Amino acid sequence: MKKYKRILSGALCTAMFLTAVSGCGAAKEKEAVSESTEKKQTETDTVTAAVPEWESKIDWEKIGWKADPDNLEWKGNTTPTSLEYYVNFSWFSLDWDDKTSERVTEKTGVDLNLSKPVTDDGQKLSMMIAGNQLPDLMTVDKNDAALQQMIEADMLWSIDDLIAEYAPQMKDILPKELLQNYRAEDGKTYQLTTWVQGEAWQKAAEEYNQLVGTNQPMIAIRSDYYDEIGRPEIKNIDDFMDALKQIQEKHPDKIGFYPADGGMSASNFASSASLSYYGIEMGLSSDYNITEDGSVEWVVRDDAFKTPMEYLNKMYLEGLLTKDPFVDTKDVAKSKIEQGDMISYSWTISDGTKVPADNPDTSYEILPPFETYKQVRTGTGWLATVVPKTCKEPERAIQLLEYMASAEGHADISWGIEGEEYTSVEDGANWHAVDGKPVLLEGYVKDKNADWGGVASRDGLGEYWLACNELLWNLAWWDDTNEEMKKYNDWFGDYVVYQPELDIQAPSPESEEGIIKQKAYNLLQEYSVKMVFTEDFEAAYDEFLSKVDSLGMDQVEAYWTEEYKGNMKNMEG
Repeated sequence: MKKYKRILSGALCTAMFLTAVSGCGAAKEKEAVSESTEKKQTETDTVTAAVPEWESKIDWEKIGWKADPDNLEWKGNTTPTSLEYYVNFSWFSLDWDDKTSERVTEKTGVDLNLSKPVTDDGQKLSMMIAGNQLPDLMTVDKNDAALQQMIEADMLWSIDDLIAEYAPQMKDILPKELLQNYRAEDGKTYQLTTWVQGEAWQKAAEEYNQLVGTNQPMIAIRSDYYDEIGRPEIKNIDDFMDALKQIQEKHPDKIGFYPADGGMSASNFASSASLSYYGIEMGLSSDYNITEDGSVEWVVRDDAFKTPMEYLNKMYLEGLLTKDPFVDTKDVAKSKIEQGDMISYSWTISDGTKVPADNPDTSYEILPPFETYKQVRTGTGWLATVVPKTCKEPERAIQLLEYMASAEGHADISWGIEGEEYTSVEDGANWHAVDGKPVLLEGYVKDKNADWGGVASRDGLGEYWLACNELLWNLAWWDDTNEEMKKYNDWFGDYVVYQPELDIQAPSPESEEGIIKQKAYNLLQEYSVKMVFTEDFEAAYDEFLSKVDSLGMDQVEAYWTEEYKGNMKNMEG
């Protein structure tokens, strides 16, 4: 449902013309392929495919997922074929020449001829679209404007239609969100979205203490200083500031509070009003405020933004906040933490227990979340795999994706070889079942963590994410025996909220809305500093809102509202 109708590039117009010219031929090709498939499907119905032995070792009910149906359609035709696959990221380092790709090709019969751009400027994809020279399969960022261009130019097969025609059981092995939440205006889904943290993932993550990871936002405080003031309970921002003031009286040379994650930098304000990790502590983690009438307004108009900004101003006025985090790079911030220069700072759990150099006998410790803590996640994934209408074998393309989306496909592509003994990257097993869950073998994990890129290039595991179901993909890596992470899941997990409807596509940068939006964020860059470092917060805040209104920001908010309502319609089924 992403909309760029106001602006169509020359490349898109060319693509629409070429697509229209070739439309009849594509229809005839589909008809011929359909007749062939009907014959193959009749033959497939009589085949009884073997179920992998390891599936019986998995406790699917506890995981919250299900074993594959006995006879997925990909198993009915494994004759050798080759498909052109384009991944639109220059940094993608593999080339379908490793143990994983060999295993996939041997099992499915499909070999991929993988290509990618030299640079990430979008030029290669634009040229492919303009010339209607798209590959058989393609993966792009799901927010790439080129994806919408191809949908509007009728250059992609509907995933729904391909599934219905060639792989009807595939619907049963996909997370329910994939064919529902990503529908276009015509009601069809043209992309297979990956890395989605949907309902099934959320339930499993809670079961295995994986909802909160080491990248979870937090605030840390110096343990020795906290001890000095008797360790008062810190439940909210007022308690926090009171504690900081007590400590700073004893250590006036230290910075009271330091947002170390870059959330106060100009580059952050250029694209977000959410105030990053400090904002999450204060209940702010989205740029959108949904009003009572269901419309979307920029969150800067709401107390959800105003209150955290006002507290930053209070910290400045009381000497607890300096301009350092507004200008420091993350490397500088890290160095200051390691030197013990601040009393407290915000960052992630993995950065929360540093040992200050000025007192190596102590450390920073992670504080429980404030009562206001709220982390809004959309869980809506990262990548989109599509099947262009130039695909010479749409049947094999969708059936390859069916295999990759299955539990068996995830075991082959992400977990590796099942067994009890790992010898080396080239030999032995990668995982075994423990208490009904796949668990990576210790030797493999050690080698992978020691040389991630090198091991990945040799075995290919966890790299080919064409149809990644994040639950199955990462399941073998999950360690629910880690007591420290269990504690953090208990602390922070209840404050994590999923709102996929807030995955709102930004307007095209060239559109009127896109231009207004960028001007508004440029204002935010300027006034974020003025609002914090001022003697009169209300005056600075009111002046900022007045200038935002003068830009015509209500036009952008109307666009956001349309997108939001479309998302809600999709989610309602």
